[in-house]
Amino acid sequence: MKTKHLFVSLTLGLSLALALLWLLSGRAVTVTAAPQATTHYVAPGGNCNGATPCYGDVQSAVDAASAGDTIKVATGVYTGVQARPVPPGYPNPPLTNLITQVVYITKTVTVRGGYTTTNWTTPNPVSYPTTLDAQGLGRVMVIAGDISPTVEGLRITGGDAAGLGGTPGGWNGGGGMYVISAMATITNNRVFSNTADEGGGLYLRSSLSALSGNTVYSNTADRSGGGLHLRYSDATLSGNTVSANTATWDGGGLVLWYSAATLSGNTVSSNTAEDGGGLFLGVSAATLSGNTVSSNTATEDGGGLYLHSSAATLSGNTVSSNTATEDGGGLYLWDSDATLSGNTVSSNTADWGGGLYLWWSDATLSGNTVSSNTADYGGGLYLWDSDATLSGNTVSSNTATWDGGGLYLGDSDATLSGNTVSSNTADEDGGGLYLRKSDATL
Repeated sequence: MKTKHLFVSLTLGLSLALALLWLLSGRAVTVTAAPQATTHYVAPGGNCNGATPCYGDVQSAVDAASAGDTIKVATGVYTGVQARPVPPGYPNPPLTNLITQVVYITKTVTVRGGYTTTNWTTPNPVSYPTTLDAQGLGRVMVIAGDISPTVEGLRITGGDAAGLGGTPGGWNGGGGMYVISAMATITNNRVFSNTADEGGGLYLRSSLSALSGNTVYSNTADRSGGGLHLRYSDATLSGNTVSANTATWDGGGLVLWYSAATLSGNTVSSNTAEDGGGLFLGVSAATLSGNTVSSNTATEDGGGLYLHSSAATLSGNTVSSNTATEDGGGLYLWDSDATLSGNTVSSNTADWGGGLYLWWSDATLSGNTVSSNTADYGGGLYLWDSDATLSGNTVSSNTATWDGGGLYLGDSDATLSGNTVSSNTADEDGGGLYLRKSDATL
């Protein structure tokens, strides 16, 4: 066979396949190389100090970009909202079918802040903040569709979701950021001073996104999820700080509905809501490990966490110094057969169940430390109509003004084995353990 030469530029696997095709056919094959990813630059006034292509706003760069491109944004404040059609699957849209935001992303691109026009190589978002400010005229960012974008090193503020819809109940969701049907990677951003009915800071719907290293603070929800609201989103949250957010109803810091999310190494502190000052889980078999939930306030139940119909798994978390005006200073479980192991629940306060309050919850508690909590009834734990299983826990130095310094069991056929109950006090009855209509197995 006459020798021929094939000159192509492509990946090895494709090269071999095309070479074989060429040999069999005896004809040359013309191959078009895949386009290279482009870096786009954004700077105030469109002055990128010679870097090209250059834009004066982030949306123009996103519109010009192709999938796989990177958009580098220089320090500065970027304002101005644009109206775009609602994405597919968007619930309860405005009558105009238009939503407003500073940036609307429907491509797999990377948007990264923290650069300067003299250094487009190494971002430093702390020293050189890049701020997207909606100035109360709409959301800051919307991410929509079957895409996998990355958002990193931005300050997201001034978002207001009023009139934009986006939630099943017809409420307005996601003041700072609204993510729908996307696998976004959201890293090292600061999300603050945004407002919405649900998800003041961020709202995730049907999104397997990953959030890490973000600081979400001082956001407000008129209903639920002051900092974040997850719905049908089995997202992963790691190493985030969620603080000083407020929700009128549920989940001052975070609320999860129908979301088997994974939360690890997060700090949830100083948030406020009616129920679930720190976190509220609704029908969510979430996994929480190594988180710190502290100094949150519920004006009713669940100062630190409120679990509603959620068979969640909590391990190695620290739940401390939270307050509930009514029940469950640290944790409140309602109809939740959750599994709690190796957690520390300390220095929480409530009227009933200073550390934990279980109602109609056949939960499993093992190896937890419940100490220095305070309540009128059930300083450490209060169980009502809950056939829970408690094994190997340490319940110590808790205080009840009335009954059940360590544990209060009401109408609960619980099983207790191998627990250490010591140094608890009650002003009335049951310094260590108080039983009321309960046939507990000890």
